[in-house]
Amino acid sequence: MQIDTRKKIFRFATMTLAIALLMTSALAQEQPRHPSVVTPAQAPTGEVLAEHISVSFAPLAPEWMTEQNVMDPIWEPLGYKGVNYYAYGGRQTGHEFAARSDPDSSLYQAWFGAYVIADGKAAFGIGDENHGCQAFAKLAEYDQRSWLQAMGDPSPLAQSMASPHFSTTAIADSKRTTCSFDMKSHSDLGTADTPLAKHMGMPFPEKWKDRLSPFHDLTLHVVGAWWYDSRRDVSVIVYGASSAFTTNSGAARDNGSALDATLGRMMTQIRLMNPARGGQ
Repeated sequence: MQIDTRKKIFRFATMTLAIALLMTSALAQEQPRHPSVVTPAQAPTGEVLAEHISVSFAPLAPEWMTEQNVMDPIWEPLGYKGVNYYAYGGRQTGHEFAARSDPDSSLYQAWFGAYVIADGKAAFGIGDENHGCQAFAKLAEYDQRSWLQAMGDPSPLAQSMASPHFSTTAIADSKRTTCSFDMKSHSDLGTADTPLAKHMGMPFPEKWKDRLSPFHDLTLHVVGAWWYDSRRDVSVIVYGASSAFTTNSGAARDNGSALDATLGRMMTQIRLMNPARGGQ
């Protein structure tokens, strides 16, 4: 009798458990699935952006050389990931060194390009021109110091000056907030034997050592325009820079008058592209 009772209790418990499991499964299938939340660790890296986005500089003059660099390690202290699509004065006919490295060229130490960073809306998409300009200046400072270090500068310097000037620039069919300021920095002209210095090419010291010191002080006239692209979830900062410096004898040279207007026109022609589709 006791055995029969135990069997009945066991069968009842088993059936109850099975029913409960079936109900739980049915309810789980009926619950709507919520989209997964993207964590910072899942945010696109610079390498991913480089695979899916490119920058068109339009037809550049032949003296400009274009390259690109993933900036994640350089901008890590700032919390940004992205790509630097940049141009500089390349090697000219008859020379084994870049025009960027030639103190007699207006392209000496000049930059042109675009930063494309993942997200960045909090800095470049809220309409605060001062906040956007400060964020751009930090990106440029870290970029410049990293470049100088790679060129062999023992004490890289990049310090943006206060009181920027604000305006707008028409880029990609829209007016973009633009700021310009001067940056205290160094030239990358030197005799260091680093991989980047070899890649760029340097004029023989005899060409410049009587006039200039290695990694001499200079001022960069920097301009940048930015916007947040909600469709791609990236921020774009288009920039240019010309140089001004003083020789050892006190002679001043400022390349801004020869180059700044050209850089401004070049900025208006930049477009963001999707390589996979070949369209904007």
